[in-house]
Amino acid sequence: MNDRMSISMTGDWNASFRLLWGSHFLSVLSSMVIAPLLPFYIEQLGADDQASILMWSGLSLAAPAVSAALTAPLWGLLGDKTSRKWMVVRALFGTALVLTATGLVTSPLQLFILRLLQGALGGVVDAVGTLAASQVKPEEQGLVRGKLEGALAAGSMLGPLLGGTMFKWFGFHRLLLLLGGLVALWTILCLIGLKETRTNRVTTAKSTGLMGQFGQLVREKMVVRFLLAGICANFCLHGLLPVLPVHVKQHLANPSQTAVWIGILQAINWASAWIASSWWGRRNDRSPVHRTYFLASMLCCTAIIIQAFAPSIAWFIPLRILQGFASSALVQSVFLIVTRSSQSEQLGTRHGFTRSTLFIGQIAGPLASGFFGGFIGTSFIFTLHGCLMLAGGFLVLRLTTRKEIRLQSSN
Repeated sequence: MNDRMSISMTGDWNASFRLLWGSHFLSVLSSMVIAPLLPFYIEQLGADDQASILMWSGLSLAAPAVSAALTAPLWGLLGDKTSRKWMVVRALFGTALVLTATGLVTSPLQLFILRLLQGALGGVVDAVGTLAASQVKPEEQGLVRGKLEGALAAGSMLGPLLGGTMFKWFGFHRLLLLLGGLVALWTILCLIGLKETRTNRVTTAKSTGLMGQFGQLVREKMVVRFLLAGICANFCLHGLLPVLPVHVKQHLANPSQTAVWIGILQAINWASAWIASSWWGRRNDRSPVHRTYFLASMLCCTAIIIQAFAPSIAWFIPLRILQGFASSALVQSVFLIVTRSSQSEQLGTRHGFTRSTLFIGQIAGPLASGFFGGFIGTSFIFTLHGCLMLAGGFLVLRLTTRKEIRLQSSN
């Protein structure tokens, strides 16, 4: 098997998968380019004091996640009933449109509204994941999901690095117009080049509405356990972001270097995840997913807890490498379990519900850390997050039955 990019299917599919990988990468890249720079843009748009800048920054950063959580199942259902290729094209077009419009706003309120629209009209990551899962062979589902996780890690690593450089060259307005134009060009490429084979769809599942499918999903015990573990993982990983700068600052002789070190540590984390994601995907194809998830959660827990009591800043480098390596297995394993439990005509809807569910941890984690950070030390917060991460791993390891293991192997 060629592990660089291709999956052992037809040449048309390999070309389509490259377009899907690029779509996933561009979507995450554009988001990560913008996110760290939003406070500067909001200041340019007229926010005249620190409180206003922080308020509008928080609202604008949270807005896409909230609207995406509400609309992801709807887009997934539409893709199941029509065409998943067109859901990818639609999501890319929506992202390009909002990015371009964001470069033309004149107030923080307009920016906030467009960020809501970005989450509602986008959804590239889910559209790409659903189309890829519907086309690939069952024995290669893990590898495909791992490669897409690598696209997410690559975009997350390169986005802030490119954003800081390009912001100096172009300014925020031109940068957004450039990103919008780039995504629009990729939309055209996908419109022309993406292929979707629909003969593998079946109609054996009972036709149900949106909430009916959600009810079916949450009645599957193994899926629910993985969803709960995924919420724990997102809660921990995203919840550490607000306290990481404060924690790192305590280990520096010169606090002014905090931003530099945060950039370095984040880049190391995502680079490690990029390298490791396909390895975890191949492992999921060969062995039970619950064991992969537990191993990854244990390694991630170890890295997080040792960071809590690291004696110097040098310790953070190998620990962030380990955290990135392990964390790249978590969400992809959750989606793989959902994919294997789904019939073809349910895939998009179930992926949408999965994304919406995992957003609970992504939103709640930073809120909880921000609230409790004023009462307890950062070391204690790191320790709690590490323990919660491991608890999710134990949840899927200890409660997975032999029957469920056989079901995983048969899929």
